[in-house]
Amino acid sequence: MSGDDELVLVGQGPVATVYAGEADDTAFALKVYPGALDRRSLRAVRTEIAALAGLREQAHILAPDTIERLPDGNTALRMDLCAQSLGELVDQEGAQPVGEVLALGESLALALSAAHGRGIVHGGVSPGNVLFEGSGDVLLSDFGTTLRRYFADATTPQSWTAPETLRDGSLDERCDLYGLGAILHVALTGRPPHRRVPGEPDDRFVLRVLTDPVPPIDRTDVPPALANLVAGLLAKDPTDRPGSAQEVVDRLRAVRENPTRAHDPGHGTPVSPLPDDLGEPILVTGPARRRRRLPTVSPAPVVAAVVVVAMLVVGAVLLLAYRPQQVAVPPAPAEIRGANPTTSAAVENIRLDQPVDLGHSVELSWHGDGNLHYAVIVAEEGGETDTVYVNSRTSYRVEVDPSLAYCFQVKGSDGVRVYTSEIRPLRRAACSP
Repeated sequence: MSGDDELVLVGQGPVATVYAGEADDTAFALKVYPGALDRRSLRAVRTEIAALAGLREQAHILAPDTIERLPDGNTALRMDLCAQSLGELVDQEGAQPVGEVLALGESLALALSAAHGRGIVHGGVSPGNVLFEGSGDVLLSDFGTTLRRYFADATTPQSWTAPETLRDGSLDERCDLYGLGAILHVALTGRPPHRRVPGEPDDRFVLRVLTDPVPPIDRTDVPPALANLVAGLLAKDPTDRPGSAQEVVDRLRAVRENPTRAHDPGHGTPVSPLPDDLGEPILVTGPARRRRRLPTVSPAPVVAAVVVVAMLVVGAVLLLAYRPQQVAVPPAPAEIRGANPTTSAAVENIRLDQPVDLGHSVELSWHGDGNLHYAVIVAEEGGETDTVYVNSRTSYRVEVDPSLAYCFQVKGSDGVRVYTSEIRPLRRAACSP
């Protein structure tokens, strides 16, 4: 670089300033940080760049070419110049088409999966570092935690920063997943999960991010499975988010490959207990108890007990759903006594995702192999358990009491056997098979 007069300012972030320049007839971007790095941090950044270099061709990653120390003592990263950022695109056009958001999300999730596989955390996924090349291809830039930690004092809380990062400075793969959820939310709604009010003090904004629920995506053309995924990525508890970036890739592909099922117009409303091929109701409520508040008894064992009872009852119910000539449902005690233990054994055919807590309701989604009919078991802290037959759906919204803990499970049948998902707790419920 022969002089600052050859550079053109193209962007200003919370820490760094981005300039565009040209050398040897090739355009480049220069991201300038306010200060010099010590030797240890400089080595760490170079290690991150070297690890990313091998991923540039196989993943949607924009890695820096070099790290430089400028004549004024500041630190700069030199990289390819892209045409536009997602933030600029949304500012100009607003919310994006669902199909384009699905493709965008898959590309970004693949980039994160590849980086996480090399032990590299992004640390600050945001609309500003989702970049588009002139061809329209999307790239994720600005990987690495060294520079973020080094210049942390210069940062301010952002609308797409994970709650745990705001709370204690955590920067890990689960923070990246939250950032990915924020990207998808911005692309689908045209606004961040938590919009910052101009002039709002940092502490008040952080408190809102830590406590306020993320507004739901209110577009009717967004498949429920996609809305569920975004809500799960934006869960305040990191353990409630998807397990990995690769899981996000798989779920986004499932939505793209099966948009008819994903876009279920009945999502969010009570499901009829009548299957397509039966004229008799198949809605079964397990042995319910009135909610009790006993100071000497913990509710956790009660939740576990009702889950066991409901699992035994629903096995026979699902099998009956596949046999129209056997529509008569025996009383619950007879079902329990006659249940075959092999029908309730946990198998890998059904995978229940982490429940998405929306306060007064919970979004459930799951994946099953083959053509199965499903029932959802909802065990409430204090004793009440419901079992709801949902036909072949793979998502369901449950109305819940925001003050109680719950356990959820899904069972499915192919007409021969009953398959069981894992039990998922909500709000730290103690669940056991």
